[in-house]
Amino acid sequence: MPPDLTPLDNASRLLVEAELKVATGGGGRFQPTGFPDLGPALFKGADGNDWLLVESPQSMANRMERVCWVDGGSEADRVGKYDADCDGIPYVLAVDADERPLTASTLEAHRLSSPYIWDTQSFDDPDDKAEGEKKQVTLPEYLKRLFVIAENRLVPWKKVAEGLMKVDPGCLLHGIWFNDSKFAGGKVRITRALSGYIEARAPSPANFSFQKRDTVSDRTDKEAGQSAAEGFGSVIGPKQHFTSPEIFAYFQIDIDRLRSYGLSPDQVHALTAWAIYKIRRVLLSSRDGIADLRTECKFEPIKVTAKYIHKDTGRREYFELPEIGNELNSAFKQLKGQRIKVKWVPNVEGKAELPEDFDEKTLKRENLEAKSRFEKSKPKKGSKKQENGFFVVFGEWSAADKVSLLNQNPEEPVQSIVRKAIKDYEAKWEAKAQSRKPEKKEDEVGDGDDQ
Repeated sequence: MPPDLTPLDNASRLLVEAELKVATGGGGRFQPTGFPDLGPALFKGADGNDWLLVESPQSMANRMERVCWVDGGSEADRVGKYDADCDGIPYVLAVDADERPLTASTLEAHRLSSPYIWDTQSFDDPDDKAEGEKKQVTLPEYLKRLFVIAENRLVPWKKVAEGLMKVDPGCLLHGIWFNDSKFAGGKVRITRALSGYIEARAPSPANFSFQKRDTVSDRTDKEAGQSAAEGFGSVIGPKQHFTSPEIFAYFQIDIDRLRSYGLSPDQVHALTAWAIYKIRRVLLSSRDGIADLRTECKFEPIKVTAKYIHKDTGRREYFELPEIGNELNSAFKQLKGQRIKVKWVPNVEGKAELPEDFDEKTLKRENLEAKSRFEKSKPKKGSKKQENGFFVVFGEWSAADKVSLLNQNPEEPVQSIVRKAIKDYEAKWEAKAQSRKPEKKEDEVGDGDDQ
């Protein structure tokens, strides 16, 4: 039987506070989160006390996602899926050109707006009930239809919420921004309803040092390229941890926000129950939870209390926070639905010009037809002469694909054509990864192993 969540029907927010203690070490020393050019986030609290931010809201949001996820355990599937309790809750899975799982909306920083999810090929329309071949639709097209998005019109937030419940309900808890200007001008944005962070009161620094030893040679030689930057030599440096008499994890579920989307009471209950499950998992999980924030930062909960704020009076009322188990799991069972699968293929092409009167049949590409093609070039302006064509490789090419294509074409001039196309592809792929324009290189492809 699901836990009784009806008291929250009168709540605007549910606040959860967990008192923590350092799990290891008699001195209670821990390593807080650090920020570039800032270091530890020390600040004076509104209560006049000194405080330290131990874990940021962004990091805690990631952890509340990750504790529900089980990583893949094979070369064919490195992505994984939701754990047994959450299995069946919909999300969008992205696969590569070879149908291998690439990533999922639950793992991406921008969720459905991630380029690996958003900029993908069309797929079978989930709402097409016709027999036989299904209508094809892209993810932006599908979401635009679900959300009933129209140009120069207000966003129908109820439709957006209903659509997200169908595609990825986690977006309603953790937030989403569809920042594509072509998608309703980038104005479809959902603020996170579930948030959390960890703070420590009256922090005291615990300063010490570390040593990295080079047992082969403790000296460096910059001229020989053997400096500390390359990992040579012994290095001694400072480290700073902290202690604190009181450490707390704070969580908030904005129930009023979920209710404002026009969701049914049962849907609000289901999302609230899932949020409670995520909080409980973070407080208990030894992977990505408070038990293992960092190598030298491990906590365990001492006491967990919950209060809800009455939406009319503003009073704080105690609430018995359900623990993980069949009862809590059954409360978010209705979130489960159909997973969408999309295919991400990088927009990279490598070309090699073909000799005059080249016979395309001489270039073998067995099992690689979907990743390569022959392309006729357009005649130059003012000229009626047809220019030579090109051999084009595109999409995602693994090292095995490249070796296969080369092995199928060992004779000249075909192998040189293949090498040129692969080299052009690799240059553009590297440029895309580094977010820069590809350098102009000579057409000739040198010998050596393909990367």
